[in-house]
Amino acid sequence: MGNKEKHVLGLSGGRDSAALAIFMRQTQPKLDIEYFFTDTGKELPEVYDFLGRLEGFLGKPILRLNPDRDFDFWLKEYNHFLPSAQTRWCTRQLKLLPFKRWVRKELKAGVEVFSYVAIRADEDHRQGLIPQDDNLKIVFPFREHGIDKRGVMDLLDSSGLGLPAYYRWRSRSGCTAWRTASMPPTSRPRSSSRLSRSSSCRWFPTRATARNRSMW
Repeated sequence: MGNKEKHVLGLSGGRDSAALAIFMRQTQPKLDIEYFFTDTGKELPEVYDFLGRLEGFLGKPILRLNPDRDFDFWLKEYNHFLPSAQTRWCTRQLKLLPFKRWVRKELKAGVEVFSYVAIRADEDHRQGLIPQDDNLKIVFPFREHGIDKRGVMDLLDSSGLGLPAYYRWRSRSGCTAWRTASMPPTSRPRSSSRLSRSSSCRWFPTRATARNRSMW
């Protein structure tokens, strides 16, 4: 009948998710975890370099989930309105949707999918993905084991990986990193702005808004 369980861990190319992969490798070495990375097409070169080094530590490849349409497509769909904390279309379209499509077939076949998420013990304000399928189980190992930011740094340091190189000039990873990497400083738009000649920061509803309300 095949395996009725699937264990997955999503990597952002950032600090916390990498530390979680290290933690699971060290504490659950026999657990067959599939590591994956959803590529927006606008990642920093340092992200790919860090993922390569992490693959070496884990001893297994990190699956690349490429969305059907890249950042530039969705930017046009959203009338060149940049993603922000209030309008996180980048996360929704380029991170969550590819993941849901990846596991959908197995969920429908009755496979329990355990997704390990790197929300720390000191991040009470974060909720994470709310599953809409009973077979999708969201697990928070850092919260269960009381691992905070300091603990994350200890995991990275003890593994020899350390922080991704871009942490020297950025405070976090994310699919909006392309703005600082691909544009000269004088033309970098502010968060929550539209890439146009207008100075307006208004959001315009698009076809994507209605079409993607249901992702499962």
